[in-house]
Amino acid sequence: MTPDDARAALDDIQRRHEQSRAAEARHGFSPFYLGVLALIVLVSYASYDLPNPWNGAMLFPVVALVALLVIAYVRRAPVLRKPGSGELLVGVAAGILLAAVIKGLATAIGTAGMPTPHLIAAAAGAVVCLLAARPICRGADALARLAGRRS
Repeated sequence: MTPDDARAALDDIQRRHEQSRAAEARHGFSPFYLGVLALIVLVSYASYDLPNPWNGAMLFPVVALVALLVIAYVRRAPVLRKPGSGELLVGVAAGILLAAVIKGLATAIGTAGMPTPHLIAAAAGAVVCLLAARPICRGADALARLAGRRS
C-alpha cells in the first residue's frame, strides 16, 4: 500500500463518518420525533396543574410515550452507533436546563396570578424546543465537523 492509497482510505473513512453523522442527525431531528418530544414536554409539565389524582396519573402515559419513542427511534435508525460521552453530557445538560427554565417560568407565571402556570410554561417550552431544534442540530453538526478536521 502506497502513502497515497493510505491517505485515500483515511479520507474515505472520514467521509463515511460524516455521512453517518448527517444521517443520524436527519433521523433524530425529523418532524415526527420533534413533535413527539414536544408533546412529552407539554404533557409532563402541564400535568402539574391537574387536580391531585390526575397529576400523578399522567406519569404513566408519558413514560409509555417515551418508551414507544425510543423503540421507534432504534428500529427506524439508519445508523446505529453509541453516543459519545460529550453527546450524553450535552443532552443531560440541555434536559436539566429545559426543566429549570420551565419551572422558573411556571413560578413567575404563578406569581403573576395566571390560573394554569405549568400549562403555559410547558407550551412555551415545547414551542421553544421545536423552534430551536433545527439551529441546534446545524450548530452541533458544524462543531462535529470542525472537531473531525482537527483530529
